[in-house]
Amino acid sequence: MGWRNEGRHKVGPFRQVGPFRQVGPFRQAGPFRQVGPFKGIAAIAVLAVAVMAAGPTPVPITEKIKQNQAAIHATQAQLHTKRVLLHGARFKVITIAQELADTNNGISMVNATIDQLDRQIRQIKLRLDIRRTQLAATRASLDRHRTALDQRLVDVYEYGPVSYLDVLLDATSFADFVERWDFVRAILKSDSQLIAGINTEQARYEGLVRGLEVANAQLAAAEQAQSSKEQQLAGLADERRQLLGAARAQRNVIAQQVVELEGLSAAEEARLQALIVEKQREDYLATLAARRAAAAARRAAAIAAGLPPPPESPIGGPVAFIWPVRGPITSPFGYRTDPYTGRYALHSGVDIGVDYGTPIRAAADGRVIYAGWYGGYGNLITIDNGDGYSTLYAHCSAMYVSVDQNVQRGQVIGAVGATGYATGPHLHFEIRKDGVPFDPLTKL
Repeated sequence: MGWRNEGRHKVGPFRQVGPFRQVGPFRQAGPFRQVGPFKGIAAIAVLAVAVMAAGPTPVPITEKIKQNQAAIHATQAQLHTKRVLLHGARFKVITIAQELADTNNGISMVNATIDQLDRQIRQIKLRLDIRRTQLAATRASLDRHRTALDQRLVDVYEYGPVSYLDVLLDATSFADFVERWDFVRAILKSDSQLIAGINTEQARYEGLVRGLEVANAQLAAAEQAQSSKEQQLAGLADERRQLLGAARAQRNVIAQQVVELEGLSAAEEARLQALIVEKQREDYLATLAARRAAAAARRAAAIAAGLPPPPESPIGGPVAFIWPVRGPITSPFGYRTDPYTGRYALHSGVDIGVDYGTPIRAAADGRVIYAGWYGGYGNLITIDNGDGYSTLYAHCSAMYVSVDQNVQRGQVIGAVGATGYATGPHLHFEIRKDGVPFDPLTKL
């Protein structure tokens, strides 16, 4: 006789009872029951047709959540890249705008210099006009002196070359000599003054002309140089205005892409919340069914033993929460200007300021439904606390739990950090009801 076994017990050397029951070398009972080689093939064919007719297996909610989380991760990565590009584009616009402002300031300074040179040129031209009037008077005086000199030369020519000594020796008396001496001295003085005046006026005239011409030439050259500089700066300003326009256009394109990705991320977040709510409802119904089955079993066992059935107790109860860490609230729940992105948006939790590495404790009993990297949240732990409640613990430096792990209130689940979009170590803590965040302080 062989070994008889049902479940784990054998019946003969080949006989097996269970999902792969086999009788003899070919006979098999159960879902793959086979009697001879051909009936087994026919049974397999019939089973395959039945499986195909049943349609594809529905995707579990947990798998949908993972797929949605993967899509969110990809979107968040693209969003982070675009935000970095947007930051660079904004900085480029600011830089070019500053350079354009500097160039415009330079143009203003050059224009001021040109205006000053224009005023100086006008003053020089006015002085030139005055000098021309003075030169005309000097020329008239010079002409008079020259006329007098010419007349003196004519007199000498007409009366002959008489020396001053002959005039003095021809004196008839001492008084006549003195008178002649005074006359000769007056003539000599007049001739000397006439010649000196002519030379002085000529030199002064020539000096004035040269000085005014040099000053006018210098101012004209300076004005031309400033005008050339103004043209160069104007060309540079045009080039920078074009660059600024292109940079602003690029910034606007990237900003639009960021807005679209943020909208896509928000839609994916909404889908994820819906999936989490669905998963929580599924888990709640499964737990409720298990509790009811256990209560029914206890009731049936008590009745079978002739004992009075145990009283029915209400299933479920309010969820009690505790603080996950102890520290000051650095940013409350509500709308604010995001310190990382600079946008005005809802802050869906509270930020608790504590040191890096501070232990994070579960705020309530529950089961971990997510533990991993989640975009701006960084390292995120999400716990399903039942009755539609869930708690989120973000920016963790370490995570000590895994998905589907049951945790108790007060159990250490991670450590405070600054992962994701964080300006420093802190715990971002959320409580959600049916996937919708609300102020945690109403429950703590």
